[in-house]
Amino acid sequence: MIVILLLISFIFSFAYANTGLDIHLFDVGQADAQLIVFPSGYSILVDAGEKKTGSMNCKMIAERIKAILGKSHVDVAVLTHLHLDHVGMPYKNGFWYLMEKAGITFGKFIDRDAGVVKNGFTACTTAVSENIEWHNVGTYSSTAIKWLCYATNKQLQNNITGIREIAVPCSNQINPPDEGASVEIVISDALGVNSDGKPLAADYHDQKNVPSENDYSISLRIQLGDFVYSTSGDLDGQDSGSRFGYLYHNIESLYKDVVGEVDLYKANHHGSEHSNNAEWLGVLKPTVSLISCGHGNLYKHPTEPAVSLMNKYSKKIYLTEDCNAAVTDKFDKIVIVGSEIIVHYQPKSSSFTVSNIGNTFKHSYNVKKNKPQRKACGVI
Repeated sequence: MIVILLLISFIFSFAYANTGLDIHLFDVGQADAQLIVFPSGYSILVDAGEKKTGSMNCKMIAERIKAILGKSHVDVAVLTHLHLDHVGMPYKNGFWYLMEKAGITFGKFIDRDAGVVKNGFTACTTAVSENIEWHNVGTYSSTAIKWLCYATNKQLQNNITGIREIAVPCSNQINPPDEGASVEIVISDALGVNSDGKPLAADYHDQKNVPSENDYSISLRIQLGDFVYSTSGDLDGQDSGSRFGYLYHNIESLYKDVVGEVDLYKANHHGSEHSNNAEWLGVLKPTVSLISCGHGNLYKHPTEPAVSLMNKYSKKIYLTEDCNAAVTDKFDKIVIVGSEIIVHYQPKSSSFTVSNIGNTFKHSYNVKKNKPQRKACGVI
């Protein structure tokens, strides 16, 4: 009987063995969620967004985690910033649902430092701005308020208690054990960025003309061997004002040389014209670009300026959905996948592949060798 049980255990573990780096960009509509799995099995879930307050992308994300990993445990979660389409709605869906309802566990949860709930407050579903001690913030929403009440509350025992960490740029905070692997937090909370002589990393919640929440996104540079991937949430790349009264800041151009040239790029901010600027893409020069976006989205993502620049450098641009045909139909390099996008890189290989969940296509691309020297993390 013991021999049979050991054999079953071996077969089960082998069935979920991972021989390369796999990036699963989930189809979550006008939102973001991706699971990154290293050859060792070390896993990172970046964002778990919802397209609407009442949507339940989280159920699909939970099932895909279990199917891909063969278990309910993920080594690291990264929440790039506090918008519904990246964190979900606390006490309803998104990351909260994964941890509190779906049984998904994390070894650590990396978050940006927007603030903490004031001591003693526990009525998170009715929390307002005055219940938060803000740290680094411009625009904010009820999503952010409820998240901080849930995630930082010392009075409430929940499944994020004890595992949440503030992102530390240029650290080994995310540390896969694989040879030649690195996951670098390039920037978080707009640290090191100034506007009109003042740091963006500060509390602007009660002021006018405040920074966009997107300015504070966590940016990751992921590498295995020669293969390099950039994913940065909704990081901004433009100094301009929004019609809603907040300000975008050009974070991309400041940190482009720290990221350096890449093989794979997930478009910032779903392909917004406020991101994906010419300087940034001129340095990254991605062989392949990915865009997570939703069909018929109100923002008309991806936008023509962003797609045009990606089209200049990338051999193909893959979209999770047919999001803005008025723009994308103009470009021959666009591939509308209509489902989860899967990128696979075999260690020490000279190429990587892009396919879909049904494996109805598989495209291969060369990995760029001898990429130009980039700036050290922390140097801008």
